[in-house]
Amino acid sequence: FYWTSVPVAMLLATIYLYYVVEYKPSRKRAKLLEDLDMKVVHRPSECELIASDGDLLHVHYTSFLKNAGQQFETTKGGEPYVFKLGNCVKRAKPECMKGFQTAVTGMCTGEKRKVTIPPKLGYEKKVRPKEISADERILFHIEMIDIDKN
Repeated sequence: FYWTSVPVAMLLATIYLYYVVEYKPSRKRAKLLEDLDMKVVHRPSECELIASDGDLLHVHYTSFLKNAGQQFETTKGGEPYVFKLGNCVKRAKPECMKGFQTAVTGMCTGEKRKVTIPPKLGYEKKVRPKEISADERILFHIEMIDIDKN
């Protein structure tokens, strides 16, 4: 009995560990991606640096209110916006939006994306800028300028 139950238990433990570590988080990310409307506008031919958690990202972005069609924030014409991916410092900034974090994860240096973020993945209620209504979808044009790996 012992010689059969131990290998079976080890096999089951391995399968469970694989599920917890690999499968379950990827399903959560897939759900987030499903809620975003994301299009790659430009992807460089060579992708040497890819953004991941803990990296210091330099991005230019322009954000629009989807319903109103008006621009409400941009970094174009100035210095790129710099933040650490996965780290929320200023709650009223895009770095704290789940949708924005998901959108820039996996981007290459030089890549451009167009992302529409639904309200549930946007700004938190307490820090949402006053010009953004609770049901507003936000459109971001994002350009990855540089990535400093952690």
